Amino acid sequence: MDREHEAPRIDKAVLAPACAALKVFPLPGVVLLPGAPAPFHVFEPRYRELFAAALEGDRVVAVPTLADGSRAMEARPALLPVAGLCVIVGEQRNDDGTLDVLLHCAGRVALLEELERGTSYRQFRAELVEDLYPPAGSKGLQGDVEALAQLCYELIPLLPAESGVNRLTEVLARMKDPAAMADLVAAAAVTEPSARYRVLAEPSVARRLELVDAELASLVLLLNQGRGTRN
Repeated sequence: MDREHEAPRIDKAVLAPACAALKVFPLPGVVLLPGAPAPFHVFEPRYRELFAAALEGDRVVAVPTLADGSRAMEARPALLPVAGLCVIVGEQRNDDGTLDVLLHCAGRVALLEELERGTSYRQFRAELVEDLYPPAGSKGLQGDVEALAQLCYELIPLLPAESGVNRLTEVLARMKDPAAMADLVAAAAVTEPSARYRVLAEPSVARRLELVDAELASLVLLLNQGRGTRN
């Protein structure tokens, strides 16, 4: 891509103002979680307009999921209310007018009200969704964090090396924020859109860790059963 940037830190001073009129790039079956990059090829005229405006401005867009994927061709299909809030960290303008963009999901937002701004793409008034910690803070989540790390280690022998699970455990070992850990693991290991959305829409970090732990435990069980069947 023409421009590459380091994955940005979540800077509310930059992200919060974008929520006054947030550009949205809705997609069926796609749920972006904070901390993860996502590449997209942009070809529809309205979304080429959207990204052109974003690149000229704050480089912030939201990626909401359609409430009903079968309505993707409608002009304004219903959207699920929580979306991944993303920063454009790389872009390439192609000769045919299309764009290739690399998004970094930097947080989660609640879509509150659709705005009429006279653009071909949709815009919403939104607000940042804050992580909610228990009264004891991160220390109160130590057991869930340890369970998550253990499940990641159990996945290592069950997945092919190219899955990147080895690198995931290395990254987790350096992380201190339970909320970021839950999001990172869910982005890497939870594939079913409805399960990913439950993680995205959950503001409670304790509950989010429980959701991710449960998804990984099911995956470990399923992969172990598959191994037993092959043996």
